[in-house]
Amino acid sequence: MTGRVAVSAVVVAMLAITGVGIALVSTDVASTSAHASAASAPATARLVIRPVTQSGTAASGFHVTKQSGAVDCTTPDESAGAVNHDIERCSPSAAYAIACWKAAMPHRVLCTRDPSSHGLYSLPRTGNFAPAGLVAKRDRAPLLLVLGNGWRCAIRDGGAWNSLKAHPNWYGTYSCNNNHDAVWSASKAPHNGINESRSVWTVQTAPFSGNERLTVRTVRKAYFVGTHS
Repeated sequence: MTGRVAVSAVVVAMLAITGVGIALVSTDVASTSAHASAASAPATARLVIRPVTQSGTAASGFHVTKQSGAVDCTTPDESAGAVNHDIERCSPSAAYAIACWKAAMPHRVLCTRDPSSHGLYSLPRTGNFAPAGLVAKRDRAPLLLVLGNGWRCAIRDGGAWNSLKAHPNWYGTYSCNNNHDAVWSASKAPHNGINESRSVWTVQTAPFSGNERLTVRTVRKAYFVGTHS
C-alpha cells in the first residue's frame, strides 16, 4: 500500500499519546549537522519504569483499566524493552501488548502500552504464561522514544508497513505521533536501528510512505520497563 501504514485501532490510538524515534547514519542523510546537534544535546535519558510488582499487582501510583479481548502469552516472547525476566510481548499484535506481566488475578495479565503513563491494562489470558528471559543485549530496544524535536515514537508490534524506497532492505521499527513519520532500521541492525554509540542516541526517520530521504534525529528519552521489587 502507499501513504500511511496500516495499523490496528489500538496502535492508532497509541500514536496520539506515544512516540519516539531512532536512527543510524546513512549516506543520504545530512550527517554533519546531525552530529553537531548531538554534540550540543544532553545525553539521552534512559528511563526504566516499573509498573507491576513481583506479586502481579499494580505498583503504587499506577492505575488499572480492565479490558476484554484475550491475549496469548504461552510462547516466551521477551519484551524488547524489558530489563527483568518474565516480561513478555503477547499476541495478537492488534492488542499492542508490548510488555505484559502475569497478574495476581487468575488467567489475566497486566500490560503497559505506554511506559511514560501511569496506566496499565488488565487483559484475559489464554493458556499459561510462559517463563521468559531477556532479549540479547544487542536486540534490546526501548518501548518508547522521545526525540529531540519532541516527537514520541512507539515501538512497532507487527502490522503491514511500507518499504523504504532508497533502502529496500530497511524496515520501520517505531511509529511517531505526528502520524506521518517512522523510525527506520537497516536489516539486522542492533537496538531496532538506534545508534547508541554516543551519549546522545540517534535514529533515522522518514515518512511512512518510504519515498523521502532519511533524517538523523537525536533521542531525548528512551523508556524501558522492569518489575517493581
